[in-house]
Parts: sequence; structure tokens; C-alpha cells
Amino acid sequence: VIVEGTRPEIEKRVNRFVSGVTHRGYSVESLVRWNKPICPLVAGIPASQGEFILQRVSQAVHDAGAELDDEKCKPNFHVVLTPEPDQLLDLWRKRAPKLYGMTPPAQVRRILGKPRPVRVWYNVWDQCGDGVDTGSIIGADSNFGLTAMTPYGRGCLKDSRLTFTRVQSISSVIVLVDLDDTKEIKLGPLTDYISMVGLTDVDLDGNWGDEPTILRLFAASGDALSQKMSIWDRAFLKALYETSHTDRHQRTEIARHMVRDFMSR
Repeated sequence: VIVEGTRPEIEKRVNRFVSGVTHRGYSVESLVRWNKPICPLVAGIPASQGEFILQRVSQAVHDAGAELDDEKCKPNFHVVLTPEPDQLLDLWRKRAPKLYGMTPPAQVRRILGKPRPVRVWYNVWDQCGDGVDTGSIIGADSNFGLTAMTPYGRGCLKDSRLTFTRVQSISSVIVLVDLDDTKEIKLGPLTDYISMVGLTDVDLDGNWGDEPTILRLFAASGDALSQKMSIWDRAFLKALYETSHTDRHQRTEIARHMVRDFMSR
């Protein structure tokens, strides 16, 4: 696949795409990504379909340059498919309130209670740039961005003009899929969507320009180009994990990596 256009044209399109995929708040804080091995688990569907999702998510993790855990790992990337997501959320809140970190129950209900075909919750650790946890945890999801953090424990050095000394590192993810709302979607595109939203906190209401992206999967104007993880999606995820997580200008660096990737094809 070739991205056509002159370099200035491609640079403009890439910058618009990266700005649309990422939240505006990332201008004052790091992007959200995994800095620990990922251990996917799929539940709620027949074993053969679950294995398909598991393998495809694992391949997406590998292609992005993130790290997969070993086979006997403790799951931290949970994919749950159910025809009754709201009832399941109520059950989780009662039986496992710590599943959402330190976020207040009312905040969890406000965020995950908003109907979407796929709902995503992240538990995000506030981590020093040197890889040491501060002990602060943040609740987040891909529809609303980060909630207020609760600081305690170890502090980090002060940010500089060039780098963040405190980064947003994913501790665990819950991807909740409404089987009724996704029954018309094939398993391949659905899994690509799950992979995209599970590897970083994307802005599902952002302006992605005219570029093909799996994020359009549930859009009313969706077309065949949005039925798989596109070259734009893959280039973005790869650049996200290639660039320094502490770089205050990481979005700019991601765009540069993507342009270089497209121009070299």
C-alpha cells in the first residue's frame, strides 16, 4: 500500500491524523501507552472465536512494537463480549470495585454507562520517566480521557521544556463489547478495532481527516476502507511505541516517524 502525495502534502495529512487520534490534553502530559508486558484474555464467546481474537490482538501488539507476556501470565488486557453490557457492569461494580483502580463508582458509571458498541476502560499508572511507579493511579477510558489522579507515594523530578518526568503508563485495560450492537460486524474488523483502542487511549470523537482508519468502524458514514486496521493505524501505533514516552514533543515525533515510513514505501 502506498500513501500518495508530495512530502509536504503527506506531512500535513499525517499531522492532522495524529492530532485527531490523540486527545488535546496530551500537549501538557504524555500520551497513554503500555510500558509493561501485555497479557490478553477473551471471554464471552465460543472458544474458537475467542482464540481468533486472542491471536489477532497478540499480532497487533507485536506489530506495534509493544511487549507480549508469556503464556502463563496474569491477564491485564481483558476483552469481554456480552449481549447485556450494562448488567455486567453492575455486577462488576458490586463484586470487583477495585477493578477500576481508585476511580469513584459514580465516575465509573458516568463513563462506562454511555452506550457504545465497544466501551473501553483503562487503569493508568502515573509512572516516573525512569520507569519507577509513583504509586499514583488514574482512571481513564477512550471516550472521555483521563480523570483526576490521586497522588501518593514516590514523586518524580520536575518536567523540563523537552521531557516529561512523569508518564501515563497503562496497567490494565477492559474492552467491553456489546454483542447486539456489533452483530453485523465481522470478527476480523471488530478485533482490529479492539486492538487499536486497547493499545492507546484514542479520541473516538476526534477529527481524523479523510484518512482510512478502523476507528470509523461504527460511524454512519463507514465504508470498506474502515473495515480493517489501515496503514495509517498501523503506522501510528508503531510510531507511538518507537518514540520516547518522555518526549514532550512525542506527537511531533510520531508524525515524523509516520512520514518517513510512508515515504520509504
